[in-house]
Amino acid sequence: MEKIRITKDNIKNWPKFESLLNDGKIKFDSTGRLRYLHGAPVGDLIQTRTDKKGQPIFQETAEEWFDPESPKANEFIWP
Repeated sequence: MEKIRITKDNIKNWPKFESLLNDGKIKFDSTGRLRYLHGAPVGDLIQTRTDKKGQPIFQETAEEWFDPESPKANEFIWP
């Protein structure tokens, strides 16, 4: 399946993530990667299904996720 990475250029296409960014719950690091505040990157999006109107439904992948309470999260240094 095709993966989509959210960037500064395409975040307007993803209102849920744009809202999280505007609310300060996620932010871009110095390399342009979107991250949760504890440091885990926002996962790529994959299309999982199509709704009744034919619109694609995407879900965030969790290949690089880590627990916000973990030592990895506590030791994370923003790039």
